[in-house]
Amino acid sequence: MPQSPKKRDPPPFLRPSIPVSPTDHSQADRPGRSLPVPQTRPRPKRGEIPCHAWRDGHCPKGAKCWYAHDPQVQEDERLRRERAARVTEQRAQEEERLRREHAARIEEQRVQEEERLRREREHAARLAEQLVREEERLRRERENAARAAEQRALEMERQRTARLARLAEQEAAERARQIEIEARKAETRRKEAAHTTQHIVLGTSLVTYNAGISVQEIVTGFEACRIQIKNLPRDATHDEIKALFTQQGVDQTRIFITGTKELPDGRLEATLITSAEEGGAIAAGLEDIEFRQERLHFEVAENTTSGGMGNSAKDSDTLTLSWRAPSSSVVVTFDTIGEAADKVERLNRQMCAGRRVRVQMNQPPPGRMRDVTWQRTVKITGLPDAVSPQTVTEFTGSYSLRFLKPISYNIDGGLMLLRQNMERVAGRDSLKSFDVITRDNIEGNMTVKARFETWEAAKGVRDSLAQTGRVDYLGGCSLRLWLPDPLQYIISIPLRQYQAQKRVWDSLAGSDGASNQTAYIRIFSTGNARMQIKVLGDDKKAVGSLKVRVENLVTGERLSVSCWHRSLTTAAGSRFLDSVFDRTGAYTRADWKLRVVKVYGDAASVDRARDVVQAEVDRLDSLEWSVFLKKESIRFFVQRGIAALKEALGDGNATLVISPRVCKIVIKGGEDARHLLTRLMDESLEGAGGVQRTITGASCPICYDEIAHPVTLGCDHAYCMGCLRHYLSTAADTFPLACLGNEATCETPIPIPTIERFLPASQFQQLLEMAFLRHVEQHPQEFKYCKTPDCSQVYRRSALATAVTCPSCFFVVCSSCDEEAHEGMSCEEKRVQSDPGEQERRNDEWARANGVKRCPTCAVWIEKTEGCNHMTCKCGAHLCWICVRVFDEDQIYAHLRSAHGGFFDVPPAQPAPAAAPEPAPAQRWLRYGQADPFAEQARQEELRLQEQALDYYRRLAIVQEARRQEEAVRRQEAAHRQEVARRQEAARRRQADEQEVRQRMLYQQRQAAVVAAPRERRENGWGCTIM
Repeated sequence: MPQSPKKRDPPPFLRPSIPVSPTDHSQADRPGRSLPVPQTRPRPKRGEIPCHAWRDGHCPKGAKCWYAHDPQVQEDERLRRERAARVTEQRAQEEERLRREHAARIEEQRVQEEERLRREREHAARLAEQLVREEERLRRERENAARAAEQRALEMERQRTARLARLAEQEAAERARQIEIEARKAETRRKEAAHTTQHIVLGTSLVTYNAGISVQEIVTGFEACRIQIKNLPRDATHDEIKALFTQQGVDQTRIFITGTKELPDGRLEATLITSAEEGGAIAAGLEDIEFRQERLHFEVAENTTSGGMGNSAKDSDTLTLSWRAPSSSVVVTFDTIGEAADKVERLNRQMCAGRRVRVQMNQPPPGRMRDVTWQRTVKITGLPDAVSPQTVTEFTGSYSLRFLKPISYNIDGGLMLLRQNMERVAGRDSLKSFDVITRDNIEGNMTVKARFETWEAAKGVRDSLAQTGRVDYLGGCSLRLWLPDPLQYIISIPLRQYQAQKRVWDSLAGSDGASNQTAYIRIFSTGNARMQIKVLGDDKKAVGSLKVRVENLVTGERLSVSCWHRSLTTAAGSRFLDSVFDRTGAYTRADWKLRVVKVYGDAASVDRARDVVQAEVDRLDSLEWSVFLKKESIRFFVQRGIAALKEALGDGNATLVISPRVCKIVIKGGEDARHLLTRLMDESLEGAGGVQRTITGASCPICYDEIAHPVTLGCDHAYCMGCLRHYLSTAADTFPLACLGNEATCETPIPIPTIERFLPASQFQQLLEMAFLRHVEQHPQEFKYCKTPDCSQVYRRSALATAVTCPSCFFVVCSSCDEEAHEGMSCEEKRVQSDPGEQERRNDEWARANGVKRCPTCAVWIEKTEGCNHMTCKCGAHLCWICVRVFDEDQIYAHLRSAHGGFFDVPPAQPAPAAAPEPAPAQRWLRYGQADPFAEQARQEELRLQEQALDYYRRLAIVQEARRQEEAVRRQEAAHRQEVARRQEAARRRQADEQEVRQRMLYQQRQAAVVAAPRERRENGWGCTIM
């Protein structure tokens, strides 16, 4: 339909302009102000603005229209209108289609509703028919149910009867099984009660323990020996090896196999410790005995400290000699000094005529100036004695030669004379071998090794040859002699350990240097990050004392059991221990055998290292680790095991995880936790899972409370597992460890396997050592410690004076009087000699019996043989013999007259009383006049006795000073041991107190849980049972 044209806006040029008011003109006319310029648009041109009528399809003005007539705009408008018409038409068609579809749906719904009503009527008819059939079926089912109920009643009665029979059989089988288990447990308890164990204590002592860690048998290091058995078959057992000795009558408690080693040839070598008296004789009798088609070889050696220094002085009785072989020396002159120096540099240590010669600048004799001629000469030594000038000229390139006096002798004759000289000094039978090692070698040396029967014989020959100087029958050569020290002990330590202890090692090397030949140490680097420590000397006692000091230093200091974690033996643990050295300066290492950490260094660095290691162990203990359970162990841990772990370790440190795939225990804690878990897992696999969690009606002998997680001993007394574990871990004073049942009157020793199950290996080892030391302390009349400071070895006392040797420091002690061995002297004589007070008392007694008195001035013994009572001592003192007082020379006789009535005891004219007994020295009672012929002899005897007395007191003073120094050292060492023991006891008590506090807290938590459990069940109103 035609549209009316829209009203268009007038063109811009027809729009009214903005009028300007008169006010504006008046303002503009003011002086100083400019008129505003009106804002106007530029006038558009014709055809620039589109025409709206043209766009709608018809412009009444046609070509006269001022606006633009664009054909494209008119075409776009036409297309738009056509599209609108088509859309309108499509909308009408869609509405018609929807109307028809709606009418069809309504008709279809009507038909469906009629069909539905028909089906409902048919269904109702079918339901009526089914209802009739269902009633019939129910009637038949009721009849069948009645018959089935009757049959079920009969079947249930039959099953009940069968079940009761099976239960009776199971109960009988369970009773039989429990009886068998109890019988096995009783047998196990009996065997465990009789079980003994052997351990090497203090490195050398073999100790046998029985129940309660009671010491049963001791073979001290003083009386033990080590026996090596060689050529054993590879599969030889310990019992078979022990049987070699037990069949000869040796008690098995006196035999201990320290280890076996498989050799490259497939045979076995075993080392055992036994008593030297029995073992040595039996080993000699069993030599070359046949054992499984093998000939056994036995070697008996001294008992040495385990892990101590090894003896390296195997050839100490062999003297090594070396000297120059027959040789010539030549002086060669060159043209210039530079040529001579060049020849020295090029020809020195080169081969000439089969010898490696030495070439050096020739030196003038002493006192002569070294002119130009001497500076052009070179001296060549070490040439063969028969070398020709032509050979030397070819070697040096010079014809100016001057041969010096050669070293010339007959080699065979010289060796024969040398051997005869050795036999003359040491004795023909003392020289065991005389071997020529090198004979005129390329170095021009002769070397001989002479082996003697004893080191002393070799030393005598060495000293004799050293005093001889140049030996004529060997061409005037000087001998180079080397004899090893008779005592050499060697040990190797890591370089870092040496660096951590360097100050101590330097002090030892400085105080015991090689200038002190009795005992000294030498330290070498082996080049593989290890240092070698040697203890040498010729005094066995001094070397032994120094050896003990070195071994104690090498042993280091053990940290407490709380500073141990098994991960320290892994590669990561080794890296951590290496870092401790960088952080503290102390060297630490993990001893996997003893399960302890050992630290080396000074006191300050050791304390710092202890803190670092303890912090790391605490960190490792706080980590979680899991152990997967076997199917047989799950019931035990559900019923009992997890509760025992939580009681011992804390609720948050033990968790039982049960899932369809795996069952595991998650634990936080150190070695104690691992040891406890291992013991519980072993118990779970032994069929103990059915044991009840508590024992009602009985109380624990330690905490006097209801027994939780019971552990029953062989005496049938039960303990809380935590209480028994605490009792065993803190026991250190009373042995044997006995049961505390019946108000501590049971006193049945606790079996060793039971103790081992509750203690980690390191703590069990410490308990064994403590029991041994306590046994020694309680038997002071049977055992004594070695008298060398720092030596911890123990020997057995005996009534018979026997010299026994310490295996560690080699100190020889008398087993009867506990003093240094005194060969050829009784214990009483040794005691008197070593006791200054007893010596003084006996001297006074002898002096009174023989009329001998001391000079008040110099204390020299004086014996009066004849003459008056005026005595003159060699020190110049004048004394009265009767009252032994000192006077001036001009006053002594006045004193004798006034105080004693004369100069003599008996006047010369008065005969001696007839009743007086005649003493042994008759000349003492001779008259003054008769004694003159013997006066000189008496004076000489007096002088001799005085010299003997002076010499005796000098020796006595030396002995007293030595004893005083030794006693001071002993007191110092005893104080050190007491301090160490005090610290260890304080640490043990502190640990015990902490353990007691933890046990008390755990006990309180357990009591609170026990009280809260019934209340929680009452509040919740339900419970569960895990089978």
